[in-house]
Amino acid sequence: MEHKSWRWIFVVTCLLLAMLLLFKVRTILGPFFLAFILAYLLNPLVVALERHKISRKGSILIVFSLIVAVVITIIFLILPVLYNELSKLAVILPNAFQMFTEGIDGLREQFKATGLPNRVALVLDQHLGQGEEIIANRLNLFLANLPQALSTASLYILSPVIAIYFLADWKGLGVHFFRIIPQRWRMEWRRLWQDINHVIRQFVRGDLVVAVIVGILSGIGVKLIGMDYALLIGLICGVSDLIPYFGPVIGAVPTVLLALTQSPAMAFKVALIILFVQQLEGNVISPKLMGDSVGLHPLWVVFALLAGGELAGVWGMFLAVPVAAVIRVVFNHIYFRLVSSKVSKV
Repeated sequence: MEHKSWRWIFVVTCLLLAMLLLFKVRTILGPFFLAFILAYLLNPLVVALERHKISRKGSILIVFSLIVAVVITIIFLILPVLYNELSKLAVILPNAFQMFTEGIDGLREQFKATGLPNRVALVLDQHLGQGEEIIANRLNLFLANLPQALSTASLYILSPVIAIYFLADWKGLGVHFFRIIPQRWRMEWRRLWQDINHVIRQFVRGDLVVAVIVGILSGIGVKLIGMDYALLIGLICGVSDLIPYFGPVIGAVPTVLLALTQSPAMAFKVALIILFVQQLEGNVISPKLMGDSVGLHPLWVVFALLAGGELAGVWGMFLAVPVAAVIRVVFNHIYFRLVSSKVSKV
């Protein structure tokens, strides 16, 4: 057997063993994945500081010092406000749930009083009961899984420390990665990585910045009209805005329901505020800051969102657009590679 064949067997065997090992220890991979994402996002800041004649270690120290300062600010200024809002919400939720149950019972009685055929009234009654049961089951499932989720989240405390190690040897990691690739393919892989890197950075600079602005404007807007839970509403609107098209609706539903706990008039005002902020985002903020950040056709975006939601729930919808953009880049590279090879043969 040729030396080249043995090399491929060795590489494939190592890859299979590595995949098996990663599958066995998959529960601890989360902190490493988050650390890599943090290092990837922070590396441009470190590089920018290096351009000002600051050492790599000094740049990393400055960046993480700023992050620690921001985290401390959040802990002392924002978390107490959020805790108070969640405490108020915990107090009123039982009453709100009771009102919801009473409303469902009232709808049942209205359906019975309308003179509908018995079978139609029975079907409507069953579906209303199923909807109430689904909500209760989801709430119980969330509460049951909360301790395990908190225990798993504690592992992610290690992520910033691991991110420092990633950043310290970022260039070395890139060199080692490209050494694995055969010499004749390295240039192609470098171009592919540059295009993927460009798409992801466009998404980060565009969508994340816009989401922060939308969250701040929504929180300030509802605060000005006297709505409680302004910080919580700002967080909901900002995070949900990361989901294109469907995000505003996903964020508006719990926000308006929160406002209903105060009064229907407040819910109407909050809905107007959210509508105004979304119009401002669509017509002013997004075109100015990002434009077409990842260059995807709207139909492809909608398909990616629905597919991501089907495969991985809410997290799938958050990651659908950047993942779809990366898939498009990879597909384009493969396509042009195949076309160029055919042209060269001709």
